[in-house]
This record gives sequence, C-alpha cells and structure tokens, in this order.
Amino acid sequence: MVKLEEVSAEQFEEQLLSDDGDENYSDFSDDDFDDDDDESLLDRIAALKEIIPLKHRNRIASSASTLTSWGKTGATFIGKSAWVITTSMLLLVLPLALEIEKEQALVAYEKEAMQQQSGQQMLASGAMYGQPGQPGQLGQPGQQQQQQGLSPPGFQ
Repeated sequence: MVKLEEVSAEQFEEQLLSDDGDENYSDFSDDDFDDDDDESLLDRIAALKEIIPLKHRNRIASSASTLTSWGKTGATFIGKSAWVITTSMLLLVLPLALEIEKEQALVAYEKEAMQQQSGQQMLASGAMYGQPGQPGQLGQPGQQQQQQGLSPPGFQ
C-alpha cells in the first residue's frame, strides 16, 4: 500500500535550495531504474514479444511466412524467365543479326564493285582521252564510228 505524505510549500522550497548545490542529484532513483548491463539487444527484443498478444504474434508470423514464400516464388519465376529469354536470344536472334550483318557487308561490296566497274568503263570508253564534241578536242569522224561500235555487253 502507498503511503502519502503532505509536503508544504516552504519545505519544498528549502529542499530545492539545498539540492541546487548537489551536482550528483538525479530525478531518477536507483531503485526505479534497473540498468542491467548483462542484457543484450536480442534479449530486449525477445522480451518485447510479451507485449504483443499470442493471437497477433501468430497472425504476424503467418503473414511474414506467406510474404517470404511469395517472394521466393517470384524470384524463382523471374530467374527462370530471364534464363529462357537469354538463351532464346542467343539461339534465335544472334544468328539472325550475324546474317543481316553479312548481307549488309555483301551489298556494300557489290556497290563498291559496281562503282569500280563503272569507273573502268569510263576509262575504257575514252572519256579520259577526249571524245568528239568536247570543247578543246578535235574529233575525227572515223573515231566516232569506231566508238559507237564499242559498247559493253548487255547495252546494245
């Protein structure tokens, strides 16, 4: 049982004045504050379970277990999907990309060969030596007939 004692204002003021000089004074008494240095953080967390009722603890544990299970299932599904997509890309898309690159290189080679062939035809047709009708060049009628007779195959 608690015992109450009435303290007058004068006694309270006297006690305050006498306690002002005491530097070791604390509002907490040693009996009220039980500091156990041997208690670890894990022990304190384990003691918190007494605060939460058993029904709620079971519900929280069940929810955490379900969430963990869904997380593992989702991670497994994502991993397997990534494996399927990656191997499919390697087996199907990579060879296709390589063939497209080869085809582009072949087209570029053919275009270059056509340019070289057209340059050689220009040289062979006498464009460098001058043709009749060009300014500063004198053409002879015999050469004109001879050049008309020379044409590349397929252009007759």
